[in-house]
Amino acid sequence: MRNPGWVPLLITGASLAVTLAVTGCGKGSYSGPPAGGAYGSPASSMAATSSATAGAVQGGVLKTETTSAGTVLASSHGLTLYYYAEDKPGSGTSVCTGGCASAWPPLTAPVKAPAGVRLPGPLGMITRPGGVEQVTINGYPIYFFSGDKAPGQDMGNGYEGAWHVIEIHAAATRTLTVERTSAGTVLAGVHGYTLYYYTEDKPGSGRSVCTGGCAKAWPPLVAPVKAPAGARLPGRLGMITRPGGVRQVTLNGYPLYTYSGDKAPGQAAGNGIGGAWHVIKIKAS
Repeated sequence: MRNPGWVPLLITGASLAVTLAVTGCGKGSYSGPPAGGAYGSPASSMAATSSATAGAVQGGVLKTETTSAGTVLASSHGLTLYYYAEDKPGSGTSVCTGGCASAWPPLTAPVKAPAGVRLPGPLGMITRPGGVEQVTINGYPIYFFSGDKAPGQDMGNGYEGAWHVIEIHAAATRTLTVERTSAGTVLAGVHGYTLYYYTEDKPGSGRSVCTGGCAKAWPPLVAPVKAPAGARLPGRLGMITRPGGVRQVTLNGYPLYTYSGDKAPGQAAGNGIGGAWHVIKIKAS
């Protein structure tokens, strides 16, 4: 049996975890759903799926649905999405072609992550033969199943030991803290690491200008969080969605970050860097 190497992504310091559970291994070839069996005939299944997914393949915001397999990732129209253990993540290709792709239609780009969840890796896409752009998650191409006729169905889960739903686990709200630092009493993350805002960000714009290498040095504070008890924040908490679906906490419209140079709670080594990075000073209520 093959292990496709899927490693669930856990968010450091957060209770939020979204995993793709690999529960089986692939068979190496695809024979299609059994004719006249539980999945119906290929022709009737594809007719239903073509109609049901016509809008979904145009993109949109993904969502979650409750199925017999639990809460799973679904298309904008609520149809369950799957990954295939025989695909090699990050290879830029899908091994599901021909008749396989008729039974398991690809999810077509562009799409956006659903609100309130974090996917186990960034959204991406590959280009299939013929130019179709297929959505990927953590490098795995994503598909529908022709046997699913309506939202909440997951008829393809576990098929041939290689097709699996994408399980979604609800986010838990974490409480921010207050720490004393050389810069004063400041707002900090759940583990006590100082939080910062960046004056190059435009408050209320719904985006962060700190991406790429900047985001490695200044990791975004991931939602959801709530204010620490007894502290008056200089504005309201909110959030924005970063590229790849990560939801970043904002305060008074400014995205919030930690700093990679802080090695322990109570440190504020990032304060004043470039004249643009600043701690968030807190006054007790």
